[in-house]
Amino acid sequence: MKLSRNTLFIEDFPDPQRYLIFNTRTQAQVVIDEKLKKVLDSLPGNNHDQPTLEALGALERMGILIADSKDEKRLIEEWFQTIKTDSSEIDATVLTTYDCNFACPYCIEEGVKHRVYMDESTAERTVSYITGRVNSACPKRLSVNFYGGEPLLNPKAIRIVARGLKELTEARELPFCFSITTNGALLTSEIVKELKEYGLKSVKITLDGTKEFHNRKRPFKNGRGSFDIIIKNLLAVAADIEVDVGGNFDRENLASIYELLDYLGALGLTDKLRSVEFKPIFLNHQEREKVPHGSDLGCVFFEPAVMKSMIDLKKAALDRGFKVNTGLGINLCSMVMSGSVFIIDPVGKLYRCPGFVGHEEYVVGNIDQPGREDFSAKDLWKRCSDCVYVPLCGDGCLYAAYIRYGDINRLNCQKSYMEYMVKEQLKLNYRHSKKTS
Repeated sequence: MKLSRNTLFIEDFPDPQRYLIFNTRTQAQVVIDEKLKKVLDSLPGNNHDQPTLEALGALERMGILIADSKDEKRLIEEWFQTIKTDSSEIDATVLTTYDCNFACPYCIEEGVKHRVYMDESTAERTVSYITGRVNSACPKRLSVNFYGGEPLLNPKAIRIVARGLKELTEARELPFCFSITTNGALLTSEIVKELKEYGLKSVKITLDGTKEFHNRKRPFKNGRGSFDIIIKNLLAVAADIEVDVGGNFDRENLASIYELLDYLGALGLTDKLRSVEFKPIFLNHQEREKVPHGSDLGCVFFEPAVMKSMIDLKKAALDRGFKVNTGLGINLCSMVMSGSVFIIDPVGKLYRCPGFVGHEEYVVGNIDQPGREDFSAKDLWKRCSDCVYVPLCGDGCLYAAYIRYGDINRLNCQKSYMEYMVKEQLKLNYRHSKKTS
């Protein structure tokens, strides 16, 4: 029996001479004492007493320990292969339009936003395409996220696609639900009530701080602030639908995110929101195109102050009683995962990554040519197979590699980021789970 190379130790946590252990492949975690840690350090030692043997057996079942005969590189390869071939769930994203009623200066889709809307014919063909995928894959679950641009600028397309898929899944007794990622300006209680009939389960909206700062980051096209109408709509729908609140920050609005949490709490939304999550503002395609190919633009996620801010914001949200995304799940790139994850744009083109939507060189197929898609998953993770974090990041974000270097195939190692974020989030989640247990 030997220690898995994908096992992390956090020393003297949650108390001195205790260790929090986490396996990045199996997601198992457990706290052990100094005595058992010494046993693990001495493996493959023998002559263990019965309680120790039982503890080692439990750790093996968690994947924290593995049999001496097992080749861990092979285990990781099999693990990735299982993900690549998994068709138990189809997870589709449907863009109803490239148009948007906001003028966010940092928009990831800057340069591809234009007045293109999914028409009735394309919406019906989208249903037919997804129906074909369901028939061939026989999944256990179908989920769809409507996205844009601003998807609620084209509610007709949402109705057609959702209604068609609801009829499909009901006939097959297949679990189905859909979500909407929206800026929130058009998210009325009336539209929520209507779309719930077709399977709407959740919505995600974005708030970039308090009114003053949010309105700078996320104004309407005419320059008018959007904060008040989003809050009005949020209050109107929070009791009827699951709501996730996201936000984006930089040095300008970071402090206001904390004030936003207090404001949302004062509005009585603490228990009504499914989760809150805040991320740093990232560069977009247009900014990449302004510099020579191969130039290193750096990565905002790797900046120590940004990493600390992400943890501090999670802690602030938890301390105020909000639920947060743990951040410790498998965050593999959609271009690494199975072909059951795909994106359909307003004219029926297929993509694998939301960051590349609208860019012709990243089209992988078309809904009118089923069976001819290129859903081959990239195996760039193999160059990182010895890294303890590879099950979590799978060689990192290909969009981030493109923005940083202009090349999606270039290694954009996130190890320093993972070393900090995984351990800090493990500690944060552990402390708050004990508070609520």
